[in-house]
Amino acid sequence: MPVPGAPQDECLLDLHARTVAWLPEGTTWSDAHTHIGHNDPDGITATGEELLAGLDRAGHHGALVFPLHEPDGYARANRDVRRACAELGEGRLRTLVRVHPDSPDALDLAREGLDEGASGIKLHPRSDTFGLPHPVVDELAALLAERGGGVLLFHAGRGIPALGPSAVAIAERHPRVRLILAHTGISDVGMLAEAAARLPNLAFDTSWWQVDDMLHMYATIPPGQIHYASDMPYGGGVLSSISMVRCARQAGHTREAVAAMAGAQIERVLRGEPPLDLGPATGDAVFADERPVGVRLASRRAVAHLAIATLNRFLGGPVDEPLSLARIACGTAEPDATLALVDELCALAQEQIAAGPPVDPDDPPLPGHAPGVAALFAAGIVAGTPRADT
Repeated sequence: MPVPGAPQDECLLDLHARTVAWLPEGTTWSDAHTHIGHNDPDGITATGEELLAGLDRAGHHGALVFPLHEPDGYARANRDVRRACAELGEGRLRTLVRVHPDSPDALDLAREGLDEGASGIKLHPRSDTFGLPHPVVDELAALLAERGGGVLLFHAGRGIPALGPSAVAIAERHPRVRLILAHTGISDVGMLAEAAARLPNLAFDTSWWQVDDMLHMYATIPPGQIHYASDMPYGGGVLSSISMVRCARQAGHTREAVAAMAGAQIERVLRGEPPLDLGPATGDAVFADERPVGVRLASRRAVAHLAIATLNRFLGGPVDEPLSLARIACGTAEPDATLALVDELCALAQEQIAAGPPVDPDDPPLPGHAPGVAALFAAGIVAGTPRADT
């Protein structure tokens, strides 16, 4: 049975164990962003059994689940997700109802899902090709508010124009609705620090891979408004939890705050309890780095080259040159534990790429599933988070 993240993340299991050991004993992990489905045009699929296996692989308890993209509509897909979660989840899986706001049945599907226990609504402006503001989106937010609140999760990653002003307006009008911008809100995170500071219901999930994007979120958004997420089956829990803990530590967050991000906060939201107030954003703490200047500069070079290598590998392109440059950057006059780990991960990626089949440019691997890609993701994250090694 395919397991999200495996086997690419096999080389990260020891790093994962060391990373999460920093958290308080008894930390509960709850994933705010996962999918089930078989008809997404990009070829990615997942079953409920595979999703649970992905959670178990990372030692995580539960997840919010919703359908993958369904070009022919979401009525059946939502029902399939609810049935799978009820039959398999043993209370571990909760659902969001996914709707296309341009569909004439959008509000009916949302009501049906909420009546049957869904915890909120998922909207995807990119794959479902709509923009904001949108009158039906406003009606969906009002529907949640009328029922006392719930989660309104937006795709806010690549491939869409900015949606921040509309998201802020919705959060202002409906303070009991937990509006979550997925993928660290990269479409807008650079413009939302002030709004997030005054709107405790404007939140973000952590399902992304580029370390500087993630650090921007962890440094400028209050920790109580950040929710762990993997984007399974696109991502896996092992790599995603390494990323969250290391980036949060680099931004100066406490163990207790990171444990809340890992799952305690979203669980409170889903139970209808007031979210924890974990204090303000950490700001300049993200830049704390006492290492020699040559080592700090080498780390930034490694991040830059690894961003190129990782994106190329993710899309099925060549990686030899940027990966070699990343390893060269790790060779500094002063020994450094973080750069040594980056180089080790780069070497693992090179080994896995060499052992894997050649990439056919006319038929590349599914996004994120090429051999070596997990090690490349991890190398970039480690290079940008030296504070996590102190």
